[in-house]
Amino acid sequence: MLGARECRCLAVLVVSLHLLTGSSAARQEPTSSVTQAVVNASSSLRICLRLPDESPFIGNASVHVMPNEGYELSATTTGDGERLFSDVPPGIYTVETSAPGFLTVRQRVQIEGEHRILTRFVIMKARPLQVRSPEKSASASKPAAPEKSWVPPDVDEAVPYVDSDVDCPLPQVLRGAGQRMQQFVSNLEKFTATERVEHFAVDRVGTRQSPEVREFEYVVMVGRDSGGGFVLDEFRNGSVDPMQFPAHIATQGLPGIALLFHPFLASDFKFTCEGLGEWEGNAAWQVHFVQRPDRQGRILGYRAANKYSALALRGRAWIDPGSFQALRLETELVEPLKDMGLTEEHIAISYRPVRFRNQDTQLWLPHIADLYVEREGRRYYRRHTFSHFQLFTVETETRKVQLAKESYGFTNETDRDITGVLTVTPVSGIKLDPVSVSFTIPAGGSVVKLVGVGKDVAIPVESVASATFAHNGPLDSIKVDAHLSKESTLDVISGTSVPLKQQ
Repeated sequence: MLGARECRCLAVLVVSLHLLTGSSAARQEPTSSVTQAVVNASSSLRICLRLPDESPFIGNASVHVMPNEGYELSATTTGDGERLFSDVPPGIYTVETSAPGFLTVRQRVQIEGEHRILTRFVIMKARPLQVRSPEKSASASKPAAPEKSWVPPDVDEAVPYVDSDVDCPLPQVLRGAGQRMQQFVSNLEKFTATERVEHFAVDRVGTRQSPEVREFEYVVMVGRDSGGGFVLDEFRNGSVDPMQFPAHIATQGLPGIALLFHPFLASDFKFTCEGLGEWEGNAAWQVHFVQRPDRQGRILGYRAANKYSALALRGRAWIDPGSFQALRLETELVEPLKDMGLTEEHIAISYRPVRFRNQDTQLWLPHIADLYVEREGRRYYRRHTFSHFQLFTVETETRKVQLAKESYGFTNETDRDITGVLTVTPVSGIKLDPVSVSFTIPAGGSVVKLVGVGKDVAIPVESVASATFAHNGPLDSIKVDAHLSKESTLDVISGTSVPLKQQ
């Protein structure tokens, strides 16, 4: 449901010798020529992990950098999907990246003996999964009662298959899903969509009757109240009148159910990670949740005859292991709501990414929601399908580089102009020459260079091998990024003499 963030790789090279000037340098202890040679030769290696859609990979990944001989290098985490290996001596290294549900990637990296930072962008590809039969619990060994056949199996009746060899990092999964919900609320003021509602009455033997169909112009507004809670207002064709729904039964609150992972609401639930399973052929963490008995429900409720009753929920979520987005969510009642005559409610929501081009934002929003309800002896099944989304966001003063697909981006973090040269080298074996582009990044400003035939860097994206950006600014002055749909490297060299002519 949340917007993808570009992986912003900071051009930081930790070479302490260059930071010593004036009297501070004079007070340092003398350094032997051997030690100084080693310091001067060291560089830094930054690994940026990406998903195939070029958004940052923020899942539970391991990155190992091994020299041909000697010990493995240690790293620090500098951002979503980023690892920084500092003071790396010259040589050839093997970079191995692995994550649950993804193919292991091994790459060869050569570090030159100069003051520079080499940034490598690694695209994580999902591991093909084999669909297996679910492992049923003891209670699932009993056949479902005939009168329940109209509704899907209870979420606690069977546990879908999970890989028993993969440990689930539940705290990280909950933290990542919570961050996605925080970003969802901060990025969203209002969205509109076309909503199609198909309503089926269900008889006592589970047969669906002819559907009643409605189509609405659907508007959702999400905000926070003075107590920090959420306010979700929904309008259909400009109205909140429940009489416009089939059977005069209104469905409300579907976009807000996934907010149960938001830190403000997550304490209401007990979470259990069942393991690494799959949803629609893709790996997914399966997370079971149930309302804590000492907490009142704050997600959904029923209102009838001017009386409101909160619902205590239990269910299962499928969370993407690379982005921590909610892919699928199913809920049940913890127990029937007797004062409302509500004996059954099963909700199943599938989410998909929606890109809003005018704001360059991607959110995961409900695509299809199925409801199965039994109240006062009457049953119905209802399907909501959402399409044609539009987004209206709160304007902020935050400045960021809007990277186009297949491009390099550069942001000047200083108060003076910095001139640089971007040199992109094609893969070996093809008849293409390296392309160099000179340009100035204004103080506090950003520059984007497009890659492709007829673009700033006139090389086909699939033919790009590596890139180097040399600039005349100090260390830690330029943020760089590569927004390419393939693995790539970007080597940054600071403090160099570059031409002033721009292309």
